[in-house]
Amino acid sequence: MQNHNHSHQENNQQNILLAFFMNAGFAVIEFVGGYLTNSVAIYSDALHDLGDSIALLFAYIAEKISVKKADKNFTFGYRRFSVLAALVNGLILLIGSTFIIREAVVRFQNPEPIHVPGVILLAFLGLGVNGFAAYRMSKNSGLNSRMIMLHLLEDILGWCAVLLVSIVLLFKPWYFLDSVLSILIALIIINGVVKNLYNVSKIFLQAFPESLSREEIIKDLLTFDNVLDIHFIQGWSLDESNFNLTLHVKVSSNMLMKDVDILRKKIEVFLREKHIQFTTIQFEGDDCKL
Repeated sequence: MQNHNHSHQENNQQNILLAFFMNAGFAVIEFVGGYLTNSVAIYSDALHDLGDSIALLFAYIAEKISVKKADKNFTFGYRRFSVLAALVNGLILLIGSTFIIREAVVRFQNPEPIHVPGVILLAFLGLGVNGFAAYRMSKNSGLNSRMIMLHLLEDILGWCAVLLVSIVLLFKPWYFLDSVLSILIALIIINGVVKNLYNVSKIFLQAFPESLSREEIIKDLLTFDNVLDIHFIQGWSLDESNFNLTLHVKVSSNMLMKDVDILRKKIEVFLREKHIQFTTIQFEGDDCKL
C-alpha cells in the first residue's frame, strides 16, 4: 500500500511540474501574441497563466514537502503544505482576476481593433496546450490538484469563448466583445476559486470533516463489544482526505487493561478505514462521575 501511495504521489508531482512548464511557456507566447494582436483578452489570459505558473511551482514544491513524515517540528506530518499551496493558488487567482476586470473595464470604454486571425490561432494553440495539461492533471487527486484542474478547465472554457468571439469579429467589428469576454472569464474564475477557498478555510479552521458523520461513527462503535457509550467526539482534517479524531469511550469499570487495549486497537482499525489517520481515545469506567 505504501509503495502504491508513493508512486501515486510521484505521478501527482510530475503532472503538476509538467503543467507548470506548459503554463509558463505558453504565458510567454500569450504576452507576445497579446502585443501583436492588441487583444486585452489575450493579455488577460497571459496574466492568468503567469499567476497559474507561479502557483503551480509553489504547488509542486508543497506537494514534495507534504509527503515528508512527521518529525519533532511537525508532529502531524507535512500534509497541510499541500492545502497551503491550494490557498496561495486561489489567492493569486483572485488578485489576477481582479486586475483583469479592471483592465477590461478601461478597454471596454475605449474599444480598439484587434488582429482577429492571430487571436484565432492563439485560441487553437491555447486549447491544445491546456487540453493536454488538463488530461494529465485529471489523473491526480487531492484539493491542491483539484484547484489546479479547475484552473485548466476554466482556461479551456476561456479559449473556447475566445474562439467563438473571434469568429464573430471576422464578420462584425464588435471589438467591445473582447473586453466583455475578459470580464466573463475572470468572473467564472473567481466563482470557482471562492468555492475551493471555502473548503480550504474549513480545513485551516479545523471544522469537522464533511465526509465523516458523527452519528454514523457513534452508531457503528456502539456495536463493538464492551462499548457502553461514545461521546465528546472532536474531529479535524490534515488535508482533504486525512483526518484526526478524539473521542471518549465508556466501558465497564471491571474491564481488564489488556481487554481495553484490544478494544482500542479494533476501534483504531475501524476508524483508519475512514481515513482517520490519528485517533486519540479516552476510556472511562461506567462508574465515573466526571
